[in-house]
Amino acid sequence: MKIIIETIGYIAIVAGFYAATKKEMVNFRVWHLISSAFYVVYGFFINSGPLIISGIIFCIIHWYHLQKNKTTKGKKPGRKTSIKHS
Repeated sequence: MKIIIETIGYIAIVAGFYAATKKEMVNFRVWHLISSAFYVVYGFFINSGPLIISGIIFCIIHWYHLQKNKTTKGKKPGRKTSIKHS
């Protein structure tokens, strides 16, 4: 079981390092979200509250921004499409 727990920790590290190599913010957020999720799982296995809490917070932040990016994609900044002029 110890080897599985350590492998989860190493996957979290590798995913985090890979995230740091991404130039586009969306790719960075996706890979760091994956890394953070693995850190949460790893934190549960090693009973580390700070690791679990920080991982959950990172997951929430990245998920929020990915969803925000998904809903605003295609809209041009500064333009309000819902206002109609008579």
